[in-house]
Order: sequence, then structure tokens, then C-alpha cells
Amino acid sequence: MSTSPYFSIIIPAHNEERNIGKLLHTIANQSYKSFQVIVSDSNSQDETCKVVEEYRKIFPSLALLEEKTPNVSAARNNGAKYAKGEYLIFFDADVFIEEHFLKAITRHISIDHPSMLTVWNRPTPPSWRGRFLFGMMNRIVQLVQNTHPAANGPCIIMKRELFESIDGFDQSIFFGEDYDIVKRAFKKGGVMKVYRNPLLFVSTRRFDKEGVIVSLYKFITALLYQLVIGPVRKPIFKYEMGGQYYKK
Repeated sequence: MSTSPYFSIIIPAHNEERNIGKLLHTIANQSYKSFQVIVSDSNSQDETCKVVEEYRKIFPSLALLEEKTPNVSAARNNGAKYAKGEYLIFFDADVFIEEHFLKAITRHISIDHPSMLTVWNRPTPPSWRGRFLFGMMNRIVQLVQNTHPAANGPCIIMKRELFESIDGFDQSIFFGEDYDIVKRAFKKGGVMKVYRNPLLFVSTRRFDKEGVIVSLYKFITALLYQLVIGPVRKPIFKYEMGGQYYKK
């Protein structure tokens, strides 16, 4: 009987001391236990690594990796190298999940057998900006799942075999690496599913900082660029990653 975990949870982090503990706490409280946790830290200058280290008491096998470049795709790929699970779960550091999240995902997989999947993003705190913007993105992703599948970055779940067959995330992409990997996996024969549940709570901090108009501009601009030109490999607008952006 295999002792390998069913899921490998990979969390890229860059200056996320304020958020990553909440995510790890909700992972620790999952009713489904067949998983490993890998945090791939991109040279954080705050207490991110210290917070992660505290969770070794709960996750003795927790892996904390160092990725020199603050590049989310590089951090995810770095984490995936150490994954042992059949499915990879990529969470952003500013999300958290309900108690039966992993149990519900295993149920979806057992029924539909998708090779990649995602769930709707729920805003936290539940502001009108978050409800409006996440609601719009959720419905678009749901609508096109069978023809032009996509996934929002906060949660991407993919069969490890499929992920490895397309060489993971494209580290040269400036924005939209989540859209790109699902597109390439779909061309490879991957089957995508989008579910309303279980609940994934995603921080509205970017929307709250930049406002609805700027957030919509970036979303629409990137979407059109990817549809007409291709992957966004150069800065077409300002987009800074990491928790330090919200401390300024």
C-alpha cells in the first residue's frame, strides 16, 4: 500500500508574514489528512519564514524551500520538484479554506475525474468590490471551462503527471501564468472543471488598494492581450507581487 500523500499543497510566498499563518492554520484543521505541505519562499525580508517554521510542530514534514528570485512561477515550480502527491494544489499565501475543503475536492475528483480543477473565489473581507470583481471572474471561468479553460491564481489544482508533462509554469510570463498553464494543459489533453464549492476565501487587498477601475483595467487589458497576442511576457502595466506591496 502506497504511503504517498494524495495532495501536495504548494504555497509560493514573498513577504507574507501577515497571511500565511492563517492559511497554514486552516490546512492543519482539514478533515482529510492525506497531504504534504511545501512553502516556497521567494527571498522574503519579513518574518514569513519564522511563521512557517512555527508550523513544523503541526507538520513535521513541512518543507520550507528558498527561491532566490521573487517570481511566483519559479516558486511554484520549485515547490513542485519536491511534490509526492497525485494532485498538486497551488494556493496563494493570502487565501484560507474551509474545514472540509480537501475532502470535498477528493469527492469531485472521484466523480468527475478531472485532471485539473479550481473553485470559486470568495472575497475576504466580504466587501462590495470583492463580490463584484470575484463574481465576474468566477462566472467567466465557469462559462468557458469546456472550451477555453482558465483558472484564477489563488487556487489551481492539477494532476502531477499532467503538470510535469508540460514542464510546469512558464517563468518568463509577467502576468497571467495561471491562464497560460491551464491553456497548455488543455492542449495536452487535460480535462478542466470549475466548482462553486468547497469554499476558498481570497483576500481583496489588491482590489481595496488599487480600486475597482484600476483592477478592471488590468484584468481586461491582460485578457485581451492574451487572447489577441499571447502570453504577457513584458510589463504592460504595473503589477507588484508580495505582501510588501500592501504595507506601503
